[in-house]
Amino acid sequence: MATTFGELREAAKQLVSQPMTFSVDDFIHKVEDWVNSMPEWKRNGYFGFVVRIGNIERRYLVRYTELPKVLREDPVFRERYIRALAGLPT
Repeated sequence: MATTFGELREAAKQLVSQPMTFSVDDFIHKVEDWVNSMPEWKRNGYFGFVVRIGNIERRYLVRYTELPKVLREDPVFRERYIRALAGLPT
C-alpha cells in the first residue's frame, strides 16, 4: 500500500521526536513510496522551499521525483524539510 501524505507527516514527527526508533533512511524510503504513488503529472511537478539560516536565504526548486535525492545529499534541506513537515518551526 502506498504511503499517504498524512503518513509522511507522521513519519516526520516520529523522526523528530524519537530519532532512535525511526531513521532518516526509513523516512526517505517513505518519501520515495509517496512520490512513486503520485500520478505522473504530479510526480514530475516542482515545489519551492526556502531555507533561512541567519541572514542567508537559500531557495530550492525541487521536482518531486528528485526529492529523495535532495534529502539524501543536502543535510540542511533535509533537516528543514522534515521539521516543516512535522509542523515544527524551522
